[in-house]
Amino acid sequence: MAEAKTPTSQRPIVTMQRIGKSFGANRVLSDISFEVKAGETHALLGENGAGKSTLMKILMGAYRTDEGRILFDGEDVTALSLRERIDRGIAMIFQELSVLPNRSVAENLFILREPLAFGRRVDARKMLREARALIERYAFSLDASARVGDLAFAQRQMVEILKAISRGAKLLVMDEPTSSLTIHEEETLFRTIGQLKQNGIGIVYISHRMADVLQLSDRISIIKDGRLVGPLHPEKTSIEDIAALMSRPKVQTPSPPAANRQPATPAGTPALEVRDLATSRKLSGVSFSIDPGEIVGLAGLVGSGRSTLGKALFGILPDVTGHIAVGSDPVQPGSVSRAIAAGIALVPEDRRLEGLVGGRSIEENLALPRLSEFSLAGPFGPMAKARITALFRQYRDDLSILCRGPLQKAQELSGGNQQKIVFAKWLAMKPKLLILDEPTSGVDINAKRDMRDLVRRTAGEGVAVLLISSELEELLDLSDRILVMAQGRITRSIDRADDETKLRALLQAEAARQASTRAQGVAA
Repeated sequence: MAEAKTPTSQRPIVTMQRIGKSFGANRVLSDISFEVKAGETHALLGENGAGKSTLMKILMGAYRTDEGRILFDGEDVTALSLRERIDRGIAMIFQELSVLPNRSVAENLFILREPLAFGRRVDARKMLREARALIERYAFSLDASARVGDLAFAQRQMVEILKAISRGAKLLVMDEPTSSLTIHEEETLFRTIGQLKQNGIGIVYISHRMADVLQLSDRISIIKDGRLVGPLHPEKTSIEDIAALMSRPKVQTPSPPAANRQPATPAGTPALEVRDLATSRKLSGVSFSIDPGEIVGLAGLVGSGRSTLGKALFGILPDVTGHIAVGSDPVQPGSVSRAIAAGIALVPEDRRLEGLVGGRSIEENLALPRLSEFSLAGPFGPMAKARITALFRQYRDDLSILCRGPLQKAQELSGGNQQKIVFAKWLAMKPKLLILDEPTSGVDINAKRDMRDLVRRTAGEGVAVLLISSELEELLDLSDRILVMAQGRITRSIDRADDETKLRALLQAEAARQASTRAQGVAA
């Protein structure tokens, strides 16, 4: 992966000079000067809500700058539209994907620039052929004819990356591009970045994964409180230095030690017991248990069935068979309302589609799982406004949520702060089982630390936690033990480990073994 860092030219491909931006009375950016050279990866960091996405939307032309100017390839493009800047060679992969789920991979790659046949008709065969060539060139695991809505999240993100690359951009902005990719796909992406740099393409790399930033970037800049810090050189800084530069003063609530965890159910009774859980297409013979106050990690490659298992336990999938019990009480599969009533909570992987009501306020989102509890006079009565606002204040402080207030719409928050709202919404329910599916995806390094502390504190109060994460370091840091999943099965349980390399190798080996076993079964 080291090949992604290559010598850069001294010619800036883009220069943003003294940029300022306000939304009403809210000053978001002040006097920001930022440049990217041709063939350079310039990392842009900052806590959630610091202004990274706003600055990049100004660069793209989605927002107009209030102050300053933008030079691209030596020309002033400040007054140009979004479309004109894209045509000049600026491309961005947003953290929230913009793929068309009902169209094929090939159609998404060539949207608005489809090859035409005689009579101005779309040449579907040529489009499919060119899409396959593009996928093969960058060694991505995609079927050009597949419907994007049927793909896993990581594969949809790969479509977004390929779409941007295929436009021949001179500057590519990557906003959390590795947040849901497998190890193999990450390595492929890093090689692709190296190829782009060798061709003189400048890259703005926005990520909360500090190890990737230090490995890939030629320079690092940080936005803090709307102002730019840096640029820094990765060989002269460290993760600790970057975290300190990004940090704001905050009140820390200490996590209780593991020894103080109190059982939430009678001694000897697991908080969760699963036997022979299966679905028609993915899961098969899944059995495990989690004790009160225990954090169990679920590790596996993308497509292994991790997220499917979380959804099955939460009652989202209608075709689930098998036995689920919370404490000593059985829970009928296939019903979200029964799962919630039993004390099961799920923080989903896709916060925008599955975790939030974007057009509603922060406090309304926080109160959703407990509306009956906050109602003063039945299901259609007035809400206990003061209690809901107190709930907002509690989790705003616990998770350092950056917002204007409890009435701000959830869709107006940065991606990381949206994730915190989803996280807080279910913690507020006081669950017996908390299922966390990629809970810190898109969350900055300091907020990630705070959220991990909150998971430990939640487990310390007797809540069982099932942690699904593609970040092996996170699994190793938080889990008391780790379940390995491959091909829809739990293949083994391992005690808490401290070697990320060994765990990564184990996941690859288990996936290969299960694939081989399944192939032999089909052949027989």
